[in-house]
Amino acid sequence: MFTKPQTQPQTMPMLRFWTWRYALILFITLLIVSLIAGVWITSNANRQSYEVLQARAEQLADSYARVMTLYPLSGPAQTQGSIRTEVRANPAVKVSPSTTSFNVISPIEVARPLGDEMMQIVNRQGNLDTFSSSGAQYDNAERPGGYAAVLKGQTDRESFSLNDRTWLRVGVPLMDRGSVIGALYLSTPTPDNAEQTRQTYVIAVLITLGLALGGWTAIYLLLRKLTRPLRQLANAALQVADGHYAPVLPVAPMKERELMQLFTSFNEMTSRLRQLEQMRTDLLAGVSHELRTPLTSIRGMVQAVHGKVVTGGEANEFLEISLEETKRMQKMIDDMLEFSSLEAGAVHSEKTTVDLSLLVTHLVQQLSSLPACANVRVETVLPAETIRLLGDQGQLKQMLMNLIMNSTAAGSTSITVHAYPLGSMIHVDVKDNGSGIRESEVPHIFERYYRGDSRRKKKQGLGLGLPLSRLLAQANGGELALQETSPKGTVFKLTLPAV
Repeated sequence: MFTKPQTQPQTMPMLRFWTWRYALILFITLLIVSLIAGVWITSNANRQSYEVLQARAEQLADSYARVMTLYPLSGPAQTQGSIRTEVRANPAVKVSPSTTSFNVISPIEVARPLGDEMMQIVNRQGNLDTFSSSGAQYDNAERPGGYAAVLKGQTDRESFSLNDRTWLRVGVPLMDRGSVIGALYLSTPTPDNAEQTRQTYVIAVLITLGLALGGWTAIYLLLRKLTRPLRQLANAALQVADGHYAPVLPVAPMKERELMQLFTSFNEMTSRLRQLEQMRTDLLAGVSHELRTPLTSIRGMVQAVHGKVVTGGEANEFLEISLEETKRMQKMIDDMLEFSSLEAGAVHSEKTTVDLSLLVTHLVQQLSSLPACANVRVETVLPAETIRLLGDQGQLKQMLMNLIMNSTAAGSTSITVHAYPLGSMIHVDVKDNGSGIRESEVPHIFERYYRGDSRRKKKQGLGLGLPLSRLLAQANGGELALQETSPKGTVFKLTLPAV
């Protein structure tokens, strides 16, 4: 069935993606900050205007009340339901020697609003009088909405519209002999500073754009420096994907710890891949050699027997050799399959109580009869008491056999197997007197298919003995490690849990 290929998502370079995203976030943030600053400035300016207006209103109220207290008024006055005020037409003081009464300047003349201010007085009955020093008529000015609160001794602030202008208004209590007799409201139009406000916002916008441009430039330069090694690493990864395991990477040390760790890990990975590729090549060559040589020998001997070239006892000997070669090839293939199964976790250990002393004794006796161990002396050092551990007997035997055969392949003439308990673990040391392992080979001895130098590659085996033994040790709850190696010999330590 035809499957439609999935479309790849559209991507863009990291430098462009993050710089534009950062610039957008920075611009929006600065714009919001500018708007908040503008609102705050406007609000603060209105608050200051209200405070100045309230101070002026309190001053007028105090002057108005003081004049009313000190000078009793005579002459025509409006007294019905209103504050004691003289008719506004009386502008001056007039003194008559023939009379005991005198006229004084009206309190309105003393507490007169200045400039373009408008003063409104509301008595307790709600009657409204409006005054202005400029002579302008503001009879259409609306009555303050919060005068009831002012008559209770509070202050009031509000704004209103009059003659197509916005006014700020502050109301304060009007006191007479300690009691509130009315509310004095002082109003002033807001200054027509639209041009100044526009200039302020233009400057704010220019500052915002400048900061955004500066921030974008800074993050662009920083990201450009940051993404340069990442681009190099991406190109190197593409080279590795194409099979080139030695990509060119910067060798100069970097100040950024994370980038340095990334490049170091990548170099180690490529080195590991080169090594694995080399081991894969060696494996194919080794398997080809290990299978082709015995197959050729088996084929020649079977043909000799089949063609009656050899007969009698010699023919039987040829067949015996052929059978041994087939067993060796089968063992080689079984090792490969077992290693793959262990690596995949498909093989499980059947753990039982095992007498390690008896197992080691029988194994040494069995190996002494093999041709490969004919010239090798295998000794055991076992404690007097019986050593018992928990593990799979067949796997334990295979581990010990692999360690001993590995020492035999290294040219050892003497091998010692030393088993002893230590705490909750059983330790088994396999020591030989061979030439040791090269220092350059030590980190790789437990890697699969690794067979060391060219001299050892010519010997039998696929380089699975030690890796397989370590996997078996881990499957039985233990560990296998190289304890020491030198030109005088090598010691492997096998640790397993005791019963």
